[in-house]
Amino acid sequence: MSEKECEYQFEEMDNGKHKCSLFQEDNGNNCDGCIKKLPLTDEHFIEKWKDPLIVLDRTRTKTDSIHNLLGGGCAFLVGGGPSTKKFALEKLNYRGVFTMGVNNVAAHPRFRASSFVCSDPPKKFSNSIWLDPHCMKFVPSPKMTGRRQKLRMKKNGVFYKSDTGVSECPNIWAFKRHSHLRPDETFFTEEGAFWGNHNKGVKMTGEKKTVCTMLLAMRLLYFLGARRIFLVGVDFLMSPGAVYSFDQGKSDGGCDSNNNQYTVVNDWLCKMEDDDVFGKFGLEIFNCYEHSGLRAFPYVSFEDAIDIATQNVEQVPDLKDWYDKDECPNKECKSWHLHIVDGKKTCLDCGNVWE
Repeated sequence: MSEKECEYQFEEMDNGKHKCSLFQEDNGNNCDGCIKKLPLTDEHFIEKWKDPLIVLDRTRTKTDSIHNLLGGGCAFLVGGGPSTKKFALEKLNYRGVFTMGVNNVAAHPRFRASSFVCSDPPKKFSNSIWLDPHCMKFVPSPKMTGRRQKLRMKKNGVFYKSDTGVSECPNIWAFKRHSHLRPDETFFTEEGAFWGNHNKGVKMTGEKKTVCTMLLAMRLLYFLGARRIFLVGVDFLMSPGAVYSFDQGKSDGGCDSNNNQYTVVNDWLCKMEDDDVFGKFGLEIFNCYEHSGLRAFPYVSFEDAIDIATQNVEQVPDLKDWYDKDECPNKECKSWHLHIVDGKKTCLDCGNVWE
C-alpha cells in the first residue's frame, strides 16, 4: 500500500504494520483490506475525514466532545503584534465572533478571548486567562501534571507563587503536541499538533529549527470546526519599541531571534498554501494586516472579516414574540415560517395571508 492511498497512514513499523492516526493502535494497523482507507483524491474526502488530533479533558482523558464545536464557521486567530493597535478590537466581542488568543494577548483589555493556547511554561501567562471560565484554555498535555503545571499570580505589580495548577483551572483542555513539522498534509493527518522543529525534528524532517505557537492555534481551530480563519495581530515583524500590542519589552537579540523564526515559518506556510494543503482540508485563511510579514495568505480587512463573521447574527436581538405559538391557519400547512408586518401575517411556505 503506497503512502498516497490513505491519509491516516504514517510510519511503517518493524512488524510490517503502519501507525494509523485513525485507529491509533500501539501495535499499528494492517492497512491491507482496511475499509477506512481515505486518499486525498476521494471526491468526498472532506465529508469523510475524521480529524485524528488527540484532545484531552482535565483528567487527561481523550475526548471528542468539543470536536467541530464551531460547526464549520469562522474564527479569529489573534496574535500579539502591535498592528492590533490599529484595529477596533472591541468588535471581537460581538455576537458571532469566536477568537483564539496566542499567549498573553488572550488577556488583552480591549477584548475577551473565547479561547487561548500556549506552549511555554504556564507561569508565563496572566492569571486573568487561567481563572476566566469564559475562555477555553489549551495546553500541551505534559503541562497538565507535576511542577510544569504550576501558575503564578500577579497583584499590584508584584508576582507571587500560586498553589493553583493548570488542571484545576476552569474550561481547561490539553492536546498532543509534536515537534517534527513537515510543511505538507501531515500537518492535519497526524494525531499531534505541530508547532515546528526542535533538534530531533530537524533530524527527522530535514527542515530548519524553529517553533511557533501560532501553528498550534491554526491546528486547534481546525479541530474545533473553524473552516475560515482570520489572522489579527500576526505581524511577523518585530523591532525594538514595537514588540507587542501590550506592555512587554524584548531585547534586540530577542527581536532578531523572533524575526528569524518568522522567516522560517513564513516559508513553511507559503509552501503549504502554494501546494493547496489548507484547501484540500477545506480550510481558508486570511490575514487582516495588509503590511504583515506573513505573505502566505490573502488580505481581508478587519472590518470585512467582522462583517462576515456577524452577518447573520443580530447584535441587539429582537426578543419580542419568540414564545408565541403563531402558526398558519391553513390546516394543510400549519407552518411557523411567517412574515409579520403591522399585524398582517404572511405564511412564507404556502402564501396564506391573515390578520
